[in-house]
Amino acid sequence: MKSILRRSTAVLAFSLVALGAQAATAGYVDIGKFKPADGCQFVEVNLHAPLLKFASVFVDKEEPEVAALIRSVKHIRVNVVGYDESTRAETTERVEGIRRELEGQGWTQMVTVKQTDETEDVAVFVKMAADDSIDGLVVTVIDSGKRQVVFVNLVGNIKPEQVAMIGKRLNIEPLSNLSNKLGKKSV
Repeated sequence: MKSILRRSTAVLAFSLVALGAQAATAGYVDIGKFKPADGCQFVEVNLHAPLLKFASVFVDKEEPEVAALIRSVKHIRVNVVGYDESTRAETTERVEGIRRELEGQGWTQMVTVKQTDETEDVAVFVKMAADDSIDGLVVTVIDSGKRQVVFVNLVGNIKPEQVAMIGKRLNIEPLSNLSNKLGKKSV
């Protein structure tokens, strides 16, 4: 009997840890490693919760709403990868593949922007939680004019109103209208 109880407790504990890990990473997107073409731009930024919480302290007094948003973010990943003619097709296909995967995994494409001259192709995706907060936000950009792709992934428990407030302050129209797109009150 004790053996069964111990095994059941172990299975329950493992399940809770696994569910907790899944919930914590619901908005995380694994894009692997991007490799830039020789001589092309490459930027990779990875910020995790402890550093973000530390950063929020510096803006808390002047911008408490911004500090609250920063504290709600658990991870930020930004990649800017340059390409040349030899890597253009592979690099852009990778971004398009990530977009297809997001759609297949239940992410909602909130914003699509395509320049008429086809130099920029932008897609913004969100992963919504049951409480109408955002578990994850992904921005993908294919900029053929600058010959680069951009990938941004924010993970956390982010309220649409917070994103809209930042979008409004930074004059980023697609983000400033996020609350309206989700049926929330405007900020």
